Amino acid sequence: MKNLLYIAMFMVPTVFFAQEKPKNVSEETTTKTIKVDDGKEVVEKKVKITTREEQQLKLDKADKNKVNQDVVSSPSKVTQTVEVDDDSDSYYDSKIKTIHYSYNDKPYVFKRNSNGFLVSQVVSNSETEFGKAINTSRSNNYVFKSNNYNGIGYFDSNNNFIIEYYDTSKNAIVKKVFTLKK
Repeated sequence: MKNLLYIAMFMVPTVFFAQEKPKNVSEETTTKTIKVDDGKEVVEKKVKITTREEQQLKLDKADKNKVNQDVVSSPSKVTQTVEVDDDSDSYYDSKIKTIHYSYNDKPYVFKRNSNGFLVSQVVSNSETEFGKAINTSRSNNYVFKSNNYNGIGYFDSNNNFIIEYYDTSKNAIVKKVFTLKK
């Protein structure tokens, strides 16, 4: 009986650790150094861009009991972090984190700020502000404000951002889904 208790104690943590979902993660970091001469001195500025792509690994259900299973394509989450060093110390002074989404086949960028995030549409390699998502007291709920409408936003289980608002012309609730860019 004592041995059975010891075996159970060792097996329980193993079961919990084995439940982590497998991910395919790739990360690329690029650092550029720029020297600026302002007439008085030469100042060196650094910009570090880190692009991280995470993708859940999903296996083909037809290969369920096989040893070598095929991987099914799934959406990936691309996060880009830009860090800028404006002075001569070794620390970066500012950090901007962006995530890429699409809506109606148009690219959008979500940039985190102190009270939520800013949503911008990418048009010919420049960003135009589309709206703002502001944190609420409830987790995963945001108040979304744009020039065209105001509503409620939240992330679903696939990390897509969903906005729901009332459209007076249709007299109905409208749902817009911003999907993670693949």
